[in-house]
Amino acid sequence: MRIQVDQWSPKDGRRPSIMMKASLLISLIVIVFIVLGQGACKRKQPVNVNTSAAVEGGHTAEQDQTQARALLEEGKELYRTDQDEKAVEAFAEASKLDPDLAEAHFRLGLAFDAVGKEQEAEAAYKKAIEVYKKHLDDESKNAEAHYNMGQAYAGLHLYTEAVKQYRQATKLKDDDADMFYDLGTALTKLAQYDEAVAAFSKSLEIDPENYRAEDGLEEAREGVQRIKAGKKHQEDLLKKQQKEENQNANGDLGQSNSSSGSSKSNSNSKSNLNRNRKP
Repeated sequence: MRIQVDQWSPKDGRRPSIMMKASLLISLIVIVFIVLGQGACKRKQPVNVNTSAAVEGGHTAEQDQTQARALLEEGKELYRTDQDEKAVEAFAEASKLDPDLAEAHFRLGLAFDAVGKEQEAEAAYKKAIEVYKKHLDDESKNAEAHYNMGQAYAGLHLYTEAVKQYRQATKLKDDDADMFYDLGTALTKLAQYDEAVAAFSKSLEIDPENYRAEDGLEEAREGVQRIKAGKKHQEDLLKKQQKEENQNANGDLGQSNSSSGSSKSNSNSKSNLNRNRKP
């Protein structure tokens, strides 16, 4: 027995209509599932607040940090070539792009000092110290950070604190002539001339052509001599004072003895007169 299969003919207009409807229905179902799946993924995906906050004006935090470092290097070159106003602009922009870039704040202070803006320089130094302290909590063996922080303290005329940071820097990096020079300068400001002589001498040992250290060493040695001369003068004054006090004491004693002898003589004379007087 032969089973006859109904064959579709192009002349039959009903069959393609059914197939098209079925195809459209399947497509709609697939689209619905895709849309629902994407919605579920979006609900499950955590929102990264830091990333969205970091992207501002088309720049990421990483891009800002990279640009800040480039501006820092540019500012250092401008400062080195005495283009101080432009250096101020470069360092200021770098510190805005990356507020945690401590060196940008420190060098901004130097540049402000160079153009005579003392109040702005003071604010920049204070900010640099604040940021350096935060970094040094995690990187205590960073010699450059200690050194720059010492310079910031020196910029604020806080030489005792500057010496502490310079000493730490030279312990971590004992072959840097500039560090020992700045240590000697801060010690000179504190009139600790003997220690300043040692610091300047070490700087010259590392860099024999460091003319600044030569000048500093000469000044520190003069300070040592002044201290010695001052001490000798004080000792001489003390000796002179003690001598005068001794002389005065001896003079008072002699006068007292003379007065006592005179009193006794007068008493004896009166006694003799009384004996010679007739009743």
